[in-house]
Amino acid sequence: MDTATLTAVLFEWQSLIQKRSGVRRHLEESVFLAMGSRPIKIVTGFRRSGKSFLVQQVARRLLDAGQIEPANLLYLNLEDFRLMEVTTPERLNQVYELFLNVSAKPGKRLVIFDEIQNVPAWDRFIRTIYERDGETTEIVLTGSNSELLSSELGSNLAGRFIEFPLLPFSFREFLAYRGISVTAAADYYRNRLEINRLFSEYLAQGGLPEVFDIPAPETKLSYLKGIVSKVILDDVVRRFRVDNVPLLEKLFHYLMAGAGCVTTFASLTRRAQALGIKTKPETIIAYCGYLLKTFALCEVTRFSWKQNRVFSDSRKYYSIDPGLMSLYRPPEENLALRLEHVVFLELLRRGATVYYGTNDSGRELDFLSSEGGRSFDRYQVAVALTSDNERRELGAFALADPYLQAGQNVFLSLDEAGELRSWQGVKIERRQVSNWLLALPDK
Repeated sequence: MDTATLTAVLFEWQSLIQKRSGVRRHLEESVFLAMGSRPIKIVTGFRRSGKSFLVQQVARRLLDAGQIEPANLLYLNLEDFRLMEVTTPERLNQVYELFLNVSAKPGKRLVIFDEIQNVPAWDRFIRTIYERDGETTEIVLTGSNSELLSSELGSNLAGRFIEFPLLPFSFREFLAYRGISVTAAADYYRNRLEINRLFSEYLAQGGLPEVFDIPAPETKLSYLKGIVSKVILDDVVRRFRVDNVPLLEKLFHYLMAGAGCVTTFASLTRRAQALGIKTKPETIIAYCGYLLKTFALCEVTRFSWKQNRVFSDSRKYYSIDPGLMSLYRPPEENLALRLEHVVFLELLRRGATVYYGTNDSGRELDFLSSEGGRSFDRYQVAVALTSDNERRELGAFALADPYLQAGQNVFLSLDEAGELRSWQGVKIERRQVSNWLLALPDK
């Protein structure tokens, strides 16, 4: 490796991070408050969702607070072409030793390895510096593939790390990016028309930050298509040695186009066979698992009303970002499904475990959400509540058994809300979805 180039990279990033500023993400405070504790901090998430910027902003805060000197900061983006030769733990160690020799001073050090999964067997190196230098060196990692992280962390770093899963921008973060701060109901009503316009934009384009400033819709789609290609071709095909690429691509297309619909592995297998693709349920199960491990899809399982456990025979898949759905379904085609997606992702951001519910007759409740214990909040999402859909939408709340009565029933829609409804003796709170996303009272 060229020592002069590596030295320039080290100092370049020390300078750049001191100038970092931007929208504060929902995870930033949690990561910042964890700094100073012994465990390794790992930020995981889908590609281009903002992991690099998040850890850089945390580093900037530590520098501003005087907790770290600039000379004691090491930041390596392992997708930087200048670091192409850093492909082994030994190479990583050479860069680390160079940092110690040419930059580091006595005192607390912060080392950040961005997209660490690009270096095979990276965990051996991380464990070495954790055990040797952990008292004086804060270690932060990011990664875009849960399989590589989980398999290696489980064997060598178990009990030594804290994971922070980062999702694409929330609606609140998107508004902040557009210069609108909403901290009270007055802020919402003052900017109501613009917020409603931006909400429509957010539903169509999603929350991947590099999309925000791309002007033309077709250019946005081209960018998103490139990300999906990267995920499928690199993160799945290459890393998991997939031999039936056409099947993988069609499966991903089908799950994205039908995101939010109940499916089973058996039905997916039959679908593939109907298209003339020879496959087995075991292959479908494996491929779905690979897509989950790239964070491109999220899986939601069915809640068993009577036995308080999850069934394994049916599930829903949701896209990690509503903008990706636009590659497979026009934004105007199914507004209710997009609303359902943003509600699901917001529940994840709030730390909830999420299920969906159905009864034997097929009536479905969109989400059951629990933050621990036996109390579940229940959510139904629709564009509007009308006389035509009232029985279907509100009747779903009557599915809950006595064990689930402690939580709230919330109906979310685009139309004006605020009143408390009752359906067959079940009290239901109506909320406007954008207000709920912003954690504001309706009126």
